Amino acid sequence: MGNEKEKTYLKVKVFWKPEAQQQNFEGEAIAVSSKNQLGNFDILPGHTNFITFIFKELTIHLDKKKKISFQFERGILEVSENNVNIFLGL
Repeated sequence: MGNEKEKTYLKVKVFWKPEAQQQNFEGEAIAVSSKNQLGNFDILPGHTNFITFIFKELTIHLDKKKKISFQFERGILEVSENNVNIFLGL
């Protein structure tokens, strides 16, 4: 049954460069939304491996009603096997 949860949630980690003095985030989410050079995009559980530069805003959808948003100039987002690592303020 543990695999069911792994398939329906993303494990998300957000890291800021130390000089930004912003709080990092680590938790589970049902989706992650941001913007890259091609436009807006969403990451959902089961997303293919992916890496991209991101710009301006990141939204982590914790559930259907709760979300967390981050504002920044640019960052990098990497997805691998439902793990999403995001580096902001680069």
